Amino acid sequence: MNAVNIAGLWCLEESFAMRMWGIVEPRLKAGKEPFAPAMVAGHPARTIQATLQTAGKSILAGTIEYYQYVVNAYTVEGVCVIPVMGTLTRYGLCSWGYEDLAGLLAVADGQESVKAVVLRIDSPGGAVDGVKVLADAVRAVKKPVVVWTNFCASAAYFVASQAREIWVEEQTLYAVGSIGTLMVYTDQSEALKKAGLKVEIMRASESTDKSRMNGTEPLPDETRAEIQGILDASQKEFAGYVRRGRAGLLTSDEWKTAKMYGVRDAIRIGLADQKGTLRQAIQRAAQLAA
Repeated sequence: MNAVNIAGLWCLEESFAMRMWGIVEPRLKAGKEPFAPAMVAGHPARTIQATLQTAGKSILAGTIEYYQYVVNAYTVEGVCVIPVMGTLTRYGLCSWGYEDLAGLLAVADGQESVKAVVLRIDSPGGAVDGVKVLADAVRAVKKPVVVWTNFCASAAYFVASQAREIWVEEQTLYAVGSIGTLMVYTDQSEALKKAGLKVEIMRASESTDKSRMNGTEPLPDETRAEIQGILDASQKEFAGYVRRGRAGLLTSDEWKTAKMYGVRDAIRIGLADQKGTLRQAIQRAAQLAA
């Protein structure tokens, strides 16, 4: 868990981001890791690793041999169904990270037994760091890649937008969108002052820009401007990927405000193609491969 970076830029559905921060902040203040072990207990890699150990196989996670094992395990009748679940990060939190998922796609693309891929997405999005790696990996797959989702927001949609088709489960809840970028910053300087605490950060003489965004000191105007510039650049890149991946399918630019959409509206504005079950999406992927 120490490898998980909860700072920096995020492409997360807003309400989920606020709930997530509500969990993380008190744990960090208490000197604990940002996420309790129970929150990541369902990581598919844990189950696979346990299966490998039971079978007496010594396969290291992240190796080509590991990816081949996973792809074979998740392939039925020529269609490899890869789960993309929970909050997404470069190295994984609730599911495989961007790099592992990209590795699985590369192996599936080169495996003769795999004719098509379905990304089964249930995710509010995740970190900006690494999301391009996976989005480019989806686009690079020569075989048909179809997305099926019940919830695909922000960074998850960044990835999904590069697939051949996007299928959405029929439901009344918001399912697709939040195409936006944010950063959570908590200025604790006033709270510390009211508590009678005066925290002073000492820096080396030449380290004038060291850790200017620290939550203890007020955020300098120049740092705020830099962050805004990074956020805007990230958002421009995000929108560019969506336009490229959904070229000829988008009917408006209303999605640029980072709004979430229900199934019908997502299809109406071109963020999704069809509504249906996972089974129908798998059948469609096989049909595209024929």
